[in-house]
Amino acid sequence: MVRILTFLILLITLALLAAIDVGAWLAFGWTGGVAGLCGIIGFLIAYAVSVEVAIAPRDFWTHSDFGLFLKKLGYAWETGLCVTAASFLIFRLITLL
Repeated sequence: MVRILTFLILLITLALLAAIDVGAWLAFGWTGGVAGLCGIIGFLIAYAVSVEVAIAPRDFWTHSDFGLFLKKLGYAWETGLCVTAASFLIFRLITLL
């Protein structure tokens, strides 16, 4: 049951990221759209490696599966937002030069 719930939450999160990217594309042009795509890629990579990076081995014994999922999701969101912000600033600076 937890796997189904985590899968649905992950799908909703990816749909939300895609909607934010479309909004950024419309609001800021290509710089916002490409920065959003970089953020989505950063989110997916961070989610994939978050077990090795953000979760300590003892967390597997002390936290539930859903708690670990929320920790992975939080790490992925943080990384995705940082990558989006950095990409947006870089692409904006490129267009100004």
